[in-house]
Amino acid sequence: MRKVIITFALAFIAVSIFAQNKEVPAGLRMEVAEAEINDEYKSSIFTYKDEDGTFGYYLGVSHVYELLKMVRDDITDMSVAHVDETLIWMGATPEEAFAFTDTLLALLEKDPGTTVEFPCRLATGAERLGANGTATCIVVKRFLQRKRLCFHFTSGNRTAEADLNKSSIKSLRLSFKVNHKLRPNG
Repeated sequence: MRKVIITFALAFIAVSIFAQNKEVPAGLRMEVAEAEINDEYKSSIFTYKDEDGTFGYYLGVSHVYELLKMVRDDITDMSVAHVDETLIWMGATPEEAFAFTDTLLALLEKDPGTTVEFPCRLATGAERLGANGTATCIVVKRFLQRKRLCFHFTSGNRTAEADLNKSSIKSLRLSFKVNHKLRPNG
């Protein structure tokens, strides 16, 4: 058992060192932190470099619709889902991204109905970022739930929405902070 743990530790260190020295490729999302509110809402922080070299941190907020789900005992579960995702620009540096998470936490202290607009981009479905747009964020309080942020954005020909609660924001911030400590250049 000791040998297995040492092997995994060495592999983790080697991968971390390799990842730190590697240049971030253009057109590819590099996940930094992830949180899941439930099966319906997911969020993540990632870095992205455009083809022109522009680099930034983004908050991906998504809403998953289960279109078809099959559960059987003799085969693995299958599902067909549709994902609407907006990608909120957090900043070009880790410090700006940390400040953005603080802005989201402060926004939760506002009264329900408070509205803020954030610059965003839409996901193209191929892990690339689409055109620039605007996501509207509204502080909401749902029946028997705490306040949350509800992001409204255009997805195709319709308006989609995705929620983000306080615990998810704190989880993303903590994961982002730990990742940044482990990989300050990544």
